[in-house]
Amino acid sequence: MPITQKEINQIVARIVPIFQQVLNEYDFRKYPAADYARFKNSFTALANQNNDIADAMIWKWGHWGKPNYPQRHQDLITEIQGLWPQYVASFNNNTSKQTFQWWSEHLNRQTTYITVAYITHLVHHQEPLPIIDQHNFRAMNSFLSCVRPPARSKKKPSNWNDIIALKHFMTSIHAALPAQTFSELDRFLMMYGRNYVAR
Repeated sequence: MPITQKEINQIVARIVPIFQQVLNEYDFRKYPAADYARFKNSFTALANQNNDIADAMIWKWGHWGKPNYPQRHQDLITEIQGLWPQYVASFNNNTSKQTFQWWSEHLNRQTTYITVAYITHLVHHQEPLPIIDQHNFRAMNSFLSCVRPPARSKKKPSNWNDIIALKHFMTSIHAALPAQTFSELDRFLMMYGRNYVAR
């Protein structure tokens, strides 16, 4: 169900008084901004050789600066690095949906949804496309539930339609928050969903 202008106004009225406080909870030591900018550039370039894959995944999984991290993450990095040249050569990267579908089919495990969505975000961040995770998805559902009759909502995102739902929600809210960037809204929703919404 599309978000109405009345709902946007009501949600923005809730967001504005707490926006800066919640945004300030984002930890740039854990998620350095300069490195994130580098990842977006290298993934969008679609060069056959992408030397930022390992760093980009470590950043997303919250392992930045750690000397060690789980073997399953190391294995997934190796798998993504091996698949990257095939993805670039496939020409399935013209749209974000093509990218998402290609990586979904080639990684083909339920546990890789967030990683597939993140790769898609890095390649197509200029759309703009959010970095979907359970936190910002939970925040979206929480704000919508404040302005709509109670309805059952998904606890965790799991498919392409969830990315599009979050994107439409964020672009609608962002249009009413001209002083904030799309990335700031993304970080705000991440922190709000993580710290202020009951799981």
